[in-house]
Amino acid sequence: MKRKIIPIMIALALALMMALPAAVYADTPAAGNTPSTGSASATVQVEYRYAEGETPNILQDITQYGRTYHLVSQSAPTLESTLPMTRTYTYRIDGALTPEQLADAEALGNVTLTPVDLVYERTVDVEVVFPNPEHPQAVLTNDVDDIPLTWPCTVTSGTASGGHETKNLERAGVTYQLADPPHDKYGLPAGYIATVVYRGTETYSSVGYYIADVIYTTSEIDSETPVYVIVANYQADELPPQDIAFNPVPGSAAPVTDGSQDKLSQQGPNPILNIINGNVPLGGFNIQGVWSFLSIILALAGLLIAVIYLTGALLKRKRVRMLKDMGMFDEEYLARIKRRGNILRALTIILGLLTFVAELYLDDFSLGMVWINAGTVFVAILFIVTVVFCVFTNIRDKKTLGDDAKGEI
Repeated sequence: MKRKIIPIMIALALALMMALPAAVYADTPAAGNTPSTGSASATVQVEYRYAEGETPNILQDITQYGRTYHLVSQSAPTLESTLPMTRTYTYRIDGALTPEQLADAEALGNVTLTPVDLVYERTVDVEVVFPNPEHPQAVLTNDVDDIPLTWPCTVTSGTASGGHETKNLERAGVTYQLADPPHDKYGLPAGYIATVVYRGTETYSSVGYYIADVIYTTSEIDSETPVYVIVANYQADELPPQDIAFNPVPGSAAPVTDGSQDKLSQQGPNPILNIINGNVPLGGFNIQGVWSFLSIILALAGLLIAVIYLTGALLKRKRVRMLKDMGMFDEEYLARIKRRGNILRALTIILGLLTFVAELYLDDFSLGMVWINAGTVFVAILFIVTVVFCVFTNIRDKKTLGDDAKGEI
């Protein structure tokens, strides 16, 4: 193979890496007061209608969904006759709502609330009693070292289909009581019953926010009396306390939030179509539970480099053997062949394969897709190191073989 193939493939991979962030921002809607067409912000939008000659009563504060919203901006008056007959505003209501608040929203008649679940993490304690069917050996002493340090426990799961999973939790505390009968024939303790607390974390799914779709419809009006519409934007200072609001454990991986969960729910099996349709959130370096499109691109580029170098090495070896059998190599050239950077070449191949394997291990492709996640940095580092070894391998080959290196891998 020609040596020029390597820099061409690297250039293509780097160009794609630079193009991805631009694609992330390409689907960001421009700010304005027109009705929302899909994206959901935390700004509540309310229409105020008034006839020409009247003074609109724009409220400074409104109460909806159990919280108070404050006026932050308003549009210029617009003739209602110039607006679409039906106008839909979409915004996001953070936090869980009580049944009463949901009923109040439904009573408005023009509001539809769609709950969006998020995955959170919390600390969990599970009590295990020894002996038990899984650990039938009697606890003969009250020595804590006889108790397993970890134990497989069933905990809740916010991602598993059944809502539960088995995890190894760590021993956090042990209490003992005498077994029945409490003493043997010598008056010594016959054994103990140990109650062990195993502690760890579990994930769970809970309503994180609602997508609110509010519909306004132009009513029958006197054509001789112009009617104007002002769209007022409101925002809440903070969320009120919620009975069922749970927060992720500090320091744990953050769930995909900020309006991205609805994009994930709209994704199909084709990642390219998901990108074209704008259904791929940016993600973040603390996001887990979804797979990264940037990571898989880097992983495939690393795999491609490894395959090219491995194929080139095998073809080169076969060619050298054939020409050697034909007596077309002198001893000096054979010596230079042996001094080639074989170790660097092998490391390049290993790192390229490792980049691909690491991506397969870190990401779960059965879940949704984002641009970057918690594993992207690690995959990117492996890919960069692969490219560095690739460059050094080429330099080493060229220096070793001199002019004969032209056109070789």
